[in-house]
Amino acid sequence: MDKKLENAYNLYLRGIRDGEITEVLTQYMGETYTQHSTGVSDGKEGFAQFFTDFFKRNPKRDIQVVRSFSDGNYVFMQVYQNLNDGAAKWVTADIFRADESER
Repeated sequence: MDKKLENAYNLYLRGIRDGEITEVLTQYMGETYTQHSTGVSDGKEGFAQFFTDFFKRNPKRDIQVVRSFSDGNYVFMQVYQNLNDGAAKWVTADIFRADESER
């Protein structure tokens, strides 16, 4: 697995599933973070703020990567999320742009 994919996996699994925000911000996220969702502010602070509240609302998180691939400095991920024992279930798709150093 290349470094771009590894970082994206860790953002989901270590960060969103396991709640290890500090680890994600320092080890797997680049200097910038631009979010496409209007509910999440840009930047590392916006990511941390949104997911700190998300964890309180969703203490039980089963998150599995369904498929992923990279192309150039882009990573595409499709992820299954089952929150709070089935209270919410969905498949999300995200596109990440990796830093040039991760290519």
